[in-house]
Amino acid sequence: MASIEETGRRTPPPAGAASLAAKLRPPLLTPFQVQRAAICDAVCAAGFVKLVLVRAPAGFGKTTAMLQCRARLEAAGGRTAWLTLDRSDNDPSRFLGSIEAAIAQGLGSGGPDRSARQALAQDPGEQALALIDRLASHHGDFTLFLDDFEAVQNAAVAGLVWQLVESLRPGCRVVIGTRWVPETGLARLRARGELLEIEPAQLRFSADETASFLRQARGLKLEQSAISVLHRRTEGWATALWLASVALERRTQPEGFIAGFSGSNAAIADYLVEDVFLHLPEAVRDFLLRTSILDQLCGPLCDAVCQPAAGSSDEILAWLERANLFLLPLESERYGERGSGAEPEQWYRYHSLFSGFLRAQLAQAMPESVPQLHLSASRWYESQGRLVPAIEHAFAAGALAHALQLLDSAADDLLAQGRMRLLTRWLESVPAEDLARLPKLQIARVWAVSFTRGPAEAIALLQQIPTEGAAGDLLAHIRALRHMLLNMMDRFDDARAFARNELPPLPMGYAFPDAILATSMARLAAVAGDYPEARRLLQVARHAVRGSDSNFNKIFSESVEGLIDLRQGRLQQALARFRIAASTMLPNRFGPTNGNAMAGILLAEGLYESGDSERASRLLNVYLPLSRDLGLPDQIITGHAVLARIAFERREIDQAHEWLAQLEALGHHRGLTRLVMAAMLERARLALRQGNVHAAQEAIERAADPALWRTRPGVSSFASDVEDITLGRLRLDLYARPGTPVREAIERELAAAAGNQLMRRALKLRILLAQAWQRCGDGAHALVVMGEALRFGAAEGFVRIFADEGDDVRRLVADACARQAASLPAPYVEKLLQACGQAAAEPPGAGRPAPPALVEPLTPKEQKVLHLLAEGYSNVAMAERLFVSETTVRTHLRNISAKLHASNRTQAVAIARQLGLL
Repeated sequence: MASIEETGRRTPPPAGAASLAAKLRPPLLTPFQVQRAAICDAVCAAGFVKLVLVRAPAGFGKTTAMLQCRARLEAAGGRTAWLTLDRSDNDPSRFLGSIEAAIAQGLGSGGPDRSARQALAQDPGEQALALIDRLASHHGDFTLFLDDFEAVQNAAVAGLVWQLVESLRPGCRVVIGTRWVPETGLARLRARGELLEIEPAQLRFSADETASFLRQARGLKLEQSAISVLHRRTEGWATALWLASVALERRTQPEGFIAGFSGSNAAIADYLVEDVFLHLPEAVRDFLLRTSILDQLCGPLCDAVCQPAAGSSDEILAWLERANLFLLPLESERYGERGSGAEPEQWYRYHSLFSGFLRAQLAQAMPESVPQLHLSASRWYESQGRLVPAIEHAFAAGALAHALQLLDSAADDLLAQGRMRLLTRWLESVPAEDLARLPKLQIARVWAVSFTRGPAEAIALLQQIPTEGAAGDLLAHIRALRHMLLNMMDRFDDARAFARNELPPLPMGYAFPDAILATSMARLAAVAGDYPEARRLLQVARHAVRGSDSNFNKIFSESVEGLIDLRQGRLQQALARFRIAASTMLPNRFGPTNGNAMAGILLAEGLYESGDSERASRLLNVYLPLSRDLGLPDQIITGHAVLARIAFERREIDQAHEWLAQLEALGHHRGLTRLVMAAMLERARLALRQGNVHAAQEAIERAADPALWRTRPGVSSFASDVEDITLGRLRLDLYARPGTPVREAIERELAAAAGNQLMRRALKLRILLAQAWQRCGDGAHALVVMGEALRFGAAEGFVRIFADEGDDVRRLVADACARQAASLPAPYVEKLLQACGQAAAEPPGAGRPAPPALVEPLTPKEQKVLHLLAEGYSNVAMAERLFVSETTVRTHLRNISAKLHASNRTQAVAIARQLGLL
């Protein structure tokens, strides 16, 4: 057994390696278990279930039941993976790294060693998508077990889990063990029969299981009457029965103990743990109390924390493991190089119920020692180069000076890599007077709050930092922050005035603030239409961080330049930049961040425009939860709007409106009126797609906020460069008041857009102009204009900008493609027509055959179903609206198709329109 001195000379493992490896190893099944056959049968027989939710309070045997299910599945030839979650998994990046490691280990393509080094060097969005792709490509049964899920408090992490579950193919499932879980995402799985719920009532021991546990598993010689009393008093609670059995081992007259056994579950636990705890050797009790501050334990760490008098920490840990005293062995991790001969260090964790009890006992028995224990843990982690847990324990120790010293040394790296949530949590716990003495950390807090709580709160904090006599680096950060925050708040005029009156020429000589400021100024220039200046400033930003190991600025510079490309109609170039930004890794000893959620949303927008709705949807389901609190208004608007459009095309009308309701609510919550107005504009567009002009008129009127849409020549935010109030009104007029005035208005807007190099907007307006000519009765002119739009769209691969405009435009697209088939790329035409719901373009001059006369009229119910079908409702949604079963809806649809002589839903709607039924 190595001495403390020898241990101190060992080379530390990579940061997080031991923790990751430990979490991937399931706890060992004890010989005292009771077989939960009914639960295992239910899980193994649930062939079409995607999620098994084992939900119960602490101590109900969730983990044991999951371990037995895992053993049964593996015995049947299925593959499994295990991950025990903890509070560190509230960081989406670390959570995804752990999930990736588990899946890699379960599918036999690498274990925790590989994932610890490689998975942690990836962007969270890319990690999530890779995991989904990995599971989608796996053929055969696979079950992922996630234990202690109650540790996950971050809604973004929970959202990633639901997205992973939704994407599972048949034969794959996730089993979650948790004390509680948010309802978000469960209702849909429950309605589809894809959720199996194991509740406390199923986990409680039956009377027979209680008898089997006490007599066979624990070897206690108890009368049936005593067992019945104990079962009744514990109500089958597994942990209480286990603790009772430990106490009963030492009693010669168990009946008296059982007769006095009473109280609530928490009181029973306290009583039993005290009864067991007080019978342990004093040295062991002291060890347990002192090490209770640790989330995970290994010999050297425990030596540093408590320096046990009776034997080394390794010996005590081994004794506790042999005694089955609430210590769970975790995966081993070597110190030093492989092949060096170093013995592996065994890691452990305490049972969470026991750990909580121990900490409460420590606070009562030796409260004065708690700070020193945390400080010892902090210094050990610091010696291992693991600054994040070192800082955590320093704060827990109340050693503010030491914590701030560590944080001050780590702040630049943490900031550069975007660890904004972590910085916010730590720095908000620091008293203002202490933070005031550390300008670097004051600035770090403002940066962190900017990306976690929004620009309004951040700018208030920034104003509290004195600038008189400030050092050059501090002034550089303040200037960059002020400009960026004004930009984030859509205060473009103020940001421009600040840059003109108060900013020195770039660069200022400080990499991070120089790069952020240059990118912020570039965004402002692009909003104003000065694209050459915007691109010049982006080059300044890239030059400022050249040679550094931080990719944080690379993400933003590529994203902003990609937005300029997209605005100017260069879709393919924009996609290339968005891919670079979204795939940029953030390797660093502190791990990855979610800093490129913005780039992920932009990539999704580009992919959607190119017709790849499936990929766009998957990206947004990963990135949008990560960016709701952190993202810029433009990306929040884009993400929700694109998801609403995708849902609409999938005939999930209710879901489309749900996305827009979320966008509106977020706008109210964050005080961003532009989000509210964008939701209204998108509602108007969807209403017109459904033929509801009145609803569209109401939405446009609500969106027409003069203060928001005031005219500023040449100025438009990225999210409204196409969809703004002007275009919304023009589209409405096309349906409500078609004629020459609206056509001429569209022509004026088209000329203005082209003059301002807003070529994506110009393309949209050209499409609407073709529709205007068609509604004016000039079909020939409409085809000429649509042909011009198609030539531009084909050059860059635009698809959805055509398909999103509804039936009139889709028919024009089909006719124009047929007339210009020789001059348009065939793959593009095929993709566009498929997006427009057209199987093939008709040859020039070919008229559509008149539909057969309706021999048998539609019933009133069938007419209602037909109208809902035309509006895009799914069968389930129609059943809910009509208060009938889905089977009844299918019957109505069959009757409608037969009466209209239609072979599919789309054809039925088209024929109904020709017959004037819609």
